[in-house]
Amino acid sequence: MRDKHDRLFNKKFIAVTFTLLLMTVCCLSIAAYLRAKSGSGMYAFLSWDMFLAWIPLLISSLMAYVSRHMFARYRTIGVALTGSLALVWLFFLPNAAYLFTEMLHTFRYFTAQRGNPFWYSMDFWYSLSLTFGVALTGLMLSTCSIMQIQQVLHKCVHRSVCWIIVGGIMLLSSLGVYIGRFNRWNSWDVMSRPGKIVMDLVNDLGAENSILLEFVALLFVVQAFIYVIISLLNFQNKELSR
Repeated sequence: MRDKHDRLFNKKFIAVTFTLLLMTVCCLSIAAYLRAKSGSGMYAFLSWDMFLAWIPLLISSLMAYVSRHMFARYRTIGVALTGSLALVWLFFLPNAAYLFTEMLHTFRYFTAQRGNPFWYSMDFWYSLSLTFGVALTGLMLSTCSIMQIQQVLHKCVHRSVCWIIVGGIMLLSSLGVYIGRFNRWNSWDVMSRPGKIVMDLVNDLGAENSILLEFVALLFVVQAFIYVIISLLNFQNKELSR
């Protein structure tokens, strides 16, 4: 009998997805409120960024569906389709964790003034809550998506190998976030301008006071901690339900 926790659209998955969708709507609503109040275009970019952040979870859900329903009857087609989707998924995955870096915009619209600190303004706290919610949503979307891929990998490789692959995925995701934030390349540029992207990374790595390695390592640690915590909570829930 198939484990109820291993189904694609179990109650937990639906609840988490709905909560993340609700967080997305709340974040975009706060952004719209701040734009309307200020009469500016502040945080207008979040709509597109959050849309891109959802793409990895949609692709990984499709991959999980294919692995469950096509591997048994049409294994060759299923493997080929899953492999193609995995490549596209890997290109788009950094868009989810990229939302972590949106926290820098909290201070973009506020400047320190003597005698009138910006943190006494409710608009600042709305902005801080917005960027924190966006960052949390992005990290959770990335974690949930990678967890789905891990379930697919469990059918093909040993558990220890699977964890190594997951670690490599998070490392590549962190590098992708750096490329997007500091070099300003998009996911589709990986296919159209790979040479230019590599050249930019080489230049950044050799530059004085380069933050490439430290930034990638920091974001990798952040993603790893969240992934491990969610995995432990998931394992605990499975144990309690037995």
